[in-house]
Formats: sequence, structure tokens, C-alpha cells
Amino acid sequence: MTYDSKIALLGSTIDYAGTFPPAALSLEKAVFRAARWRKEGKHPWLMSKMVLPVADIKKLSASFLYDQSADGAPWLFAALGTPCQSELPHEFYKTVEWDLRELRRCREKWFYSSCRQDVISYETKLPSAILASQSHTKIYDFVSPVLERAGHLTSNELRDIFFEVSFEGEWKTSIENTARALVDWLDDNEDLDMIPGIKFRTGGAFIPSEAQLAEAISQVTRHGLRFKATQGLHHAVTHGKDFGFVNLFASLCLAQGYGADQFGSDQIQACLKESESRNFQFKKESFHWRDFSMTNEEIEAARRSHGATFGSCSLDEPDEDLLKEFP
Repeated sequence: MTYDSKIALLGSTIDYAGTFPPAALSLEKAVFRAARWRKEGKHPWLMSKMVLPVADIKKLSASFLYDQSADGAPWLFAALGTPCQSELPHEFYKTVEWDLRELRRCREKWFYSSCRQDVISYETKLPSAILASQSHTKIYDFVSPVLERAGHLTSNELRDIFFEVSFEGEWKTSIENTARALVDWLDDNEDLDMIPGIKFRTGGAFIPSEAQLAEAISQVTRHGLRFKATQGLHHAVTHGKDFGFVNLFASLCLAQGYGADQFGSDQIQACLKESESRNFQFKKESFHWRDFSMTNEEIEAARRSHGATFGSCSLDEPDEDLLKEFP
């Protein structure tokens, strides 16, 4: 295996979510599938973490992983938080606090395990009523104590916390207010080594438009936040309304690297809509899309800023489609 721009752009981008619909595998089958794919996949470097609810993460152990064909290599996990739709900040805080304490216990148990495991990110959904309030201060009241507590409780071992925002309803205001609240928190907590992020659904019952996804990318990259996508993205390159994951990560990195003046909303939308794989060129030392290009080092720098991954209930589909489009 030789490191090149394809690995620079796409390596460690899939958060495997095999227990979630439509795959909906049992925990045992999903872990077995991931363990086998890490050995047999055409692009095994695509996988970053495995996404599991906190309740399932608590079931994991070295013996469980070995029984599902693990080979002793470390496993990374993203935790999906316990749902809470309360409009009261302290209820939201209590729910996340409980999750984080359980995850800390898991990390302590696994640290010197015969099969190293670690939870490095946490995802939760902001209550719909809070997003609908169209107030960034109300969002700040929800996220600030959670982020501050996470930074102290996990000793910065939990690198990313994502807050999900919907593309439905007053989506633009919701994204802007959430981004503003997270930036305000970053300004108030420079001593904590944690950068929060926003999670978006790019498929499923409601598929966002190019303009909506471009706005999400712009907000995240402009403000130096993290980005997480979930659903859809099984194709390497955009087909009809189904976004391609090459399009997404090219858009993110180019927007981060070039900045809004040179790679703004129009350019992001055009990149997201690109359906011709030949217009994406993976060279050994650089990646190119039409008139834009980035070296491998520039891609790595952009990824350190946006930290993006995408949740997928399938490993085979993106793996095989990437080979088909970019053999």
C-alpha cells in the first residue's frame, strides 16, 4: 500500500454504523462484519470508527471482540448519546453527564485490555424546540455546560462532541445559531483542548439540497468547527440526489484550504453536484478538482481543522463504488 492523495482525502472517513437501519444488524454481526472487512476490504483504510449507542458500547469487552474475529488491533468507537428532547438545560445536561460517566468507566476498563478500545467522539441531538427558538443564547445555554463538563470529566480524551442539527424547517437559522453558540463557547473556554462540531443528515427521509449542504460546509469551515455527516453517501461520486463521499470531502477540504473568498458557496455547490468522476484526479502528491488542487500536506492540514467523517451502515457499498469510480 502506497500513501497517495486518495488516502490523504478519504482515509479514516467512514464511521461504521451497521447496527442502525437499514442494515440493522445485531451487535455481534456488526462487529464481526467490521472485523472481517478490516482484513478483507478493498480499501480497509476507509474505516475510522464504529458508531454505537452508549448502551451497546457498555457491552463491549476484549473477549467479545475476539469472539467476533478481532485480531488484537485497536478499535475506535463513536458513541451515540441517549436521546433527550427536554427543553430544560439541566435535563439535557444530566442525560449527557450520565453518558459521559459511563463512557469514562468503559475507557478505564479497556485501557490495558488485551484488545485496546477507545471512545473518541460523542454525538447527541439538540432538542427540536431549542433549535426552533431561533436563539443562539438558548443553544449556548444547552451546549456550554455539557462541553465544559466533558472537557473536565474526560480529561480531554474525548476529542469530539457533535450536536445534530436538522435541515428541515428553519434550517439556515438553526445552523447559524448553533455555529455561533459553539464559537462563543470556544472563545470562553480556550483552556479546554476540545473543538465541538455539528452533525448533519445527508440522506434518509429528507435529503438536503446542494445549497443546504453547502451552507453547512461553509459554516463549519468558516468557524473552525468539526463536521459529521450521516446517512446516504454510499456512492463515491454524486448520482442524482445522492451525494458522493468524494464530493463531500473534496468540498470540505477545498473550502477549508482555500477559504470563503476563493471557494465559497457557489464553488462548494458545484463540487457537491459534480457527477463526472474524471473531473476528480487523485495523484500521488496532490488532489485535483477542475481548476482547484491541494497537496497531500494541505489536505491533512484541512482535515485537522474540520475533522470530518461520515456514518454509514454499509462498508461494502462505499468500498466497492470507490474501486469502480477510481480503480
